[in-house]
Amino acid sequence: MKTDWQEDLLITSQIKRRGYQDLEMKNSRGVRVRVRVVWSVFVVAIAIIVAKTVYLQVVERGQHVLTAETNHVELKREVAPRGAITDRRGEILVRDQATAPIVGYMSEVGEGEVGCRDGLCYQSGMMIGRAGLEQIFESSLRGRDGGRLVETDARGIEVRELGSNQAEAGTDLKLSLDRRLQEIMYSALGGRKGSAVAMDIQGRVLGLVSSPSYDPNKVTDYLNDKENLYFFNRAISGTYAPGSVFKLVTGLSGLAEGKIDKTTQYEDTGEIRVGDYRYGNWYFDQYGAKEGKIDLVRAYARSNDIYFYKVGEEVGVDSLVKWVRRFGLGEKTGIELPGEAAGLVPDRLWKERRTGEKWFLGNTYHLSIGQGDLLVTPLQVARMTLAAVSGRKCSVTLLADKAVACNDLGLKTEDIDLVREGMRQACASGGTAFPFFQFDPYVLCKTGTAQHSGQKTETDLPHAWITVAYPGENPEMILTVMLEAAGEGSAEAGPVAKEILTQWKEIGN
Repeated sequence: MKTDWQEDLLITSQIKRRGYQDLEMKNSRGVRVRVRVVWSVFVVAIAIIVAKTVYLQVVERGQHVLTAETNHVELKREVAPRGAITDRRGEILVRDQATAPIVGYMSEVGEGEVGCRDGLCYQSGMMIGRAGLEQIFESSLRGRDGGRLVETDARGIEVRELGSNQAEAGTDLKLSLDRRLQEIMYSALGGRKGSAVAMDIQGRVLGLVSSPSYDPNKVTDYLNDKENLYFFNRAISGTYAPGSVFKLVTGLSGLAEGKIDKTTQYEDTGEIRVGDYRYGNWYFDQYGAKEGKIDLVRAYARSNDIYFYKVGEEVGVDSLVKWVRRFGLGEKTGIELPGEAAGLVPDRLWKERRTGEKWFLGNTYHLSIGQGDLLVTPLQVARMTLAAVSGRKCSVTLLADKAVACNDLGLKTEDIDLVREGMRQACASGGTAFPFFQFDPYVLCKTGTAQHSGQKTETDLPHAWITVAYPGENPEMILTVMLEAAGEGSAEAGPVAKEILTQWKEIGN
């Protein structure tokens, strides 16, 4: 029989158990409610998505198809304005035969050029620079095309702009060239095969022409030519024997090496014989006359070959070649044009490799008067002349704003003055450059008549050269003229140079 305290404990325990059961029943009912709510929301969401999908696929499908068939997106290209090429005075260079060798020309891109390269993209029908500066500076002159990405309807009317990119105009190119001088120089050549180069005393090109040239507006008219070589830039790509204009280097090398001075004289014997070989002076060969004992100044005035044979012999081929290279021959000038030639300066090693023979005294004689295997461009001769009258070898440029560098050659001032006096007398009465005898102001010059490999018969003429420093007292410009197979330098190139300087003087620079 249970005691009273046991019954109380049992009753209390039963009461607690019934409380726990009631609590569990309440919690279970709450969980079931929450699950039902979540499931209902999920079902509703799925229903909405399905309904929207059905609406888009069925109800609006026709409208989307109609829009796709009537509207489209297109890129409207905005071609960038091409940069202008101007002369040093800011005048736009006219595209004509005088400027063609420098400026070049433009034409449509070919099939193989369509596409993108070096940051530039080309489509069929677009223009691209060909030859000259148009080719070299295509990237900066071209600029960057822009455009608008737009949506248009079936009638071509813009519906909306999707994006845009503004075109960037090409950069103008200002040259050191003077358009007036360029026209004068080309006209003075008169269509004859040859070239002319003018540069200031710092090496900036003021004019550069090659004749005959092509009309950049009618390029196709010249494509089949094989005789006149209209596209060949004779001023920078043509290599020629320089003849007597080269004597400027021979004389200065003799002075620099201490082999001669202002008092050194040689007897004009008319010719020098070495074994079976004969090396004559032009005056003796043409007129049978000799000029007695002459010094360096007189040798320049009369372009006496005997004197410079002797100087070359005294200097020796190795030292002579050293000075030839110091004057910038045998290397490119670095002008900003395609196709520049380096020319050729022969030496002992070159001859042995090319012919298997040693260098002979006769080779030195030929080199000393600008003959033999020596080859130069008219631009190189202009720079050589600048070095001879200033004692500095300057870099060459066509760009007005580009810095130029001139390196001192280490020549003595009195030696340079001696050569300049010889050049002055060459253009004065008694010298070889008779077209300049009465020219005012006086100039410094050297003529050249160069034999060349193209002379196959007695009727074939030599190349005609003249190089001039103007004005003579304080030179501001170097002018070099070369005419292919034209005859004597004084008689052929001389009048051309005189005509150029006469007109240049008249317009007042």
